[in-house]
Amino acid sequence: MKQDLINQTLKTYFLSKGKTLKVIQRYLRVKYNLNIEEKLLKKRLREISPS
Repeated sequence: MKQDLINQTLKTYFLSKGKTLKVIQRYLRVKYNLNIEEKLLKKRLREISPS
């Protein structure tokens, strides 16, 4: 999977630091003006780390 802004943020804040998806949504919205649904973040997370 390619390394884009969303995947890097998920790896850094969700997988490494244990932040919630709501916090990641807020971070992306405030810092990069990206309004991303939680459903999309969950899908990206499944693609990063398949269980």
